[in-house]
Amino acid sequence: MKQGPARKRWLRLVVSVVWLALWLTGCSQWAVGQKSEAPMPPENVAPAAESESSTFGEPPLSGGGNFAGIERLIIRNASLDIVVADTQATLDEITALVEDMDGYIVQSNVYRYQEGLQASVTMRIPAGRLDDALNRIRALAVEVRRESISGEDVTDQYVDLQSELRHLEATEAQLLEFLEAAEDTEAALDVYEHLQTIQANIEQVKGRIQYLEQSAALATITLDLTPDELAQPIQVGGWHPEGTARDALQALVHVLQFLVDALIVIVILVLPVLLIITLPLAGLFYLGRVIVRRRRTRRRPSSS
Repeated sequence: MKQGPARKRWLRLVVSVVWLALWLTGCSQWAVGQKSEAPMPPENVAPAAESESSTFGEPPLSGGGNFAGIERLIIRNASLDIVVADTQATLDEITALVEDMDGYIVQSNVYRYQEGLQASVTMRIPAGRLDDALNRIRALAVEVRRESISGEDVTDQYVDLQSELRHLEATEAQLLEFLEAAEDTEAALDVYEHLQTIQANIEQVKGRIQYLEQSAALATITLDLTPDELAQPIQVGGWHPEGTARDALQALVHVLQFLVDALIVIVILVLPVLLIITLPLAGLFYLGRVIVRRRRTRRRPSSS
């Protein structure tokens, strides 16, 4: 049964109004999410452990910036630089520690020197056990040279994404109803095109939500390990060659600094002053020679 022209126009008008409403209300939330969105996770990032899902809270989140009663969504990171007695043994203990905490090693690099091994490790562990992991890592160190702990609050991003997802899903449901009500191919294709765009946006928002949840559920620890032999100053029979090298380098810097300063003074101060003084004297000298030559030229005819 063919659809009348008036019904076709009505259906297209309704679809256009729905699409315009989506664009007006959704673009602002999309812009907020894009402005502060963290980079997409690497492919080898494992899903968050279910036992640590309390990191991002159980109460349902709602948009509009009202965070009352909502547990904050924090992405926690830590970085340590430690000195250890045995690098390989410490690496083995750290691997066991990560496995015991249901985490995983993201990256591990080992550098071999004559004095021993130096290593760097990046690991991810459940965020709720970060403090425990840091305490156990400190216990493995002879010395903690540097330690940094940071947190990024992404609660506002998470709330906005949840609100945007609900809005997109409601629009998807309306478009599905319009698609079922369409009685001709042209109207159905028009609705289906809008529906595909909405479904693609839904998948993107779900991906960002999942990434924030996983990032908050798993904290990242970056660890640099230096063996005790490399950390100690060089000493040969009571002589510290690094001190001599440091003094020689410092003296070289002073000499180069003096030469550069002298060159700057010569170019900017001495040369202009010399030019100002020598140019008039050279002019007077040249003028005197010209006058003397003219006088000699005048005397020669009279003497003959």
